[in-house]
Amino acid sequence: MRGFFNRLKDIWVIAGITILLFILIELFFRIYFLFSSNPDPRIQADCYNNADWVEAYYSEFNACNESSWKPYVYWRRNPFKGTYINIDDDGIRKTIYQNNPSSDYDPLIRIFMFGGSAMWGTGARDEYTLASLLGKELSKKGFRVQITNFGESGYVNTQELIELQLELRKGNIPDLVIFYDGANDLFSTLQQGKAGIPQNEFNRMKQFNTLTNKKRSALVFFKSLQTLATVKFIRQKFGSEPDREAALKEFNLPKLAEETIGVYNENLRLIYALSEAYGFHSVFYWQPLLFNKNIRTEYENTEFEKMKWASQFAGLTIENLTDDEIHLDNLDFYDLSRFFENETAPVYVDWCHVGEYGNSKLAKQIAQNVIPVCDSILAKTEKQLP
Repeated sequence: MRGFFNRLKDIWVIAGITILLFILIELFFRIYFLFSSNPDPRIQADCYNNADWVEAYYSEFNACNESSWKPYVYWRRNPFKGTYINIDDDGIRKTIYQNNPSSDYDPLIRIFMFGGSAMWGTGARDEYTLASLLGKELSKKGFRVQITNFGESGYVNTQELIELQLELRKGNIPDLVIFYDGANDLFSTLQQGKAGIPQNEFNRMKQFNTLTNKKRSALVFFKSLQTLATVKFIRQKFGSEPDREAALKEFNLPKLAEETIGVYNENLRLIYALSEAYGFHSVFYWQPLLFNKNIRTEYENTEFEKMKWASQFAGLTIENLTDDEIHLDNLDFYDLSRFFENETAPVYVDWCHVGEYGNSKLAKQIAQNVIPVCDSILAKTEKQLP
C-alpha cells in the first residue's frame, strides 16, 4: 500500500507540474499577443492619404467588435463610446448630420438604412458613414430627415428584412427604406455552398442542443480550446491557409449565383409587400466591389489578390442581376457594382469596403436617386394635412 500511495503521490506531482507549466505557457503567449498584435492592415489603405486619425480609428474599430445575441437576426454590436465610433444601447451606430435650418418647419422624412458592414461604416468615422453623408446631402437640398443606420457587420439581406419586420411590429414605421447589399450575400453562398442563409450558419448547427447532447457538448468543448493563446500561436506558425480556389471547383458557380440572386429577388418582393401594407417607399442598391475597379492602385491590387478567388462568382451574380427582372412597380433597384469602374483615385480599404471618399461619392448618387422619392413623400404628407 505504501508503494501505491508513493506512486499516486508522484502522479499528482507530475500532473501538478504539467498543469502549472501549461498555465505559464498560456500566460506567456497571452502577453505575447498583447504586445505583438499586428495592426489592422487597412491602416495602410492609400485612400486615407496617411490621415492622423486612422490608427486610432482602427483601435476603436477592433474594440467595438463585441456583439450580443439578438433574437431572429442572431447578433448586434454592444454599446460603445469612442471618438470616431459610437453605438447606442440598441446596437445602432450614431448618424451625424445637421438638418438645414430653413427646413425646421417642414414635415420630417424618416429614413431607415439597412445593410452589412459597408452600410454600418467599416473604414469610416461616424460623420462619414453612408447614412451620415446621405443626411448631409438631403439636408443641403432642403429636406428635413431623420436617418437610422440599421447596418450591421455580416448581415445578409434576409437578416435585414427580419430587422425591418421587427421595427414594423413595434409600430416604428419609416417613410423611406434603403437597402445596400451584395458582398455578404455572395460571400455567405461561397462560404457554405448554399444560397440564402446567414454567414457561419454551420457553427450554429454544431452548437444546437449542445446542453442536452453529450457528443455535441464535447465537440463544443474541444472547439473552445481554439481560443487559447497557445493554440492560436501554433496555428499561426504551423497552420496553412485553406485552398479556396480548389474548394470552389466542387461548386456549380453559375447555379449558385442564380440561386443567390433568386433569394435576393424574393426578399425584394416581400419588402415590396410590406411597403404596400405600411405605406413606405423602398430603394435597393447592389454595392460596388473592388473586383470591378479597372484602375487599381498598388494597395488595391494587394487587396484584390487576397480575394481574387471570389471574383468569378461576384461577376456571375452581377450577370444575374442584369438578366433577372428585379423592378416591381414603384420599388426601385440600382446596380452600383460598377460605380467605381473607371475611378482613378484610391477608393477601397479592402475588397468590399470603401473609405470616406468612396462613401461621399456613393451618398451623392443615392441622394440623387431618392430626392424624387422624398418629394413624393412630402407631397403625400401635404395632401393629408387638414
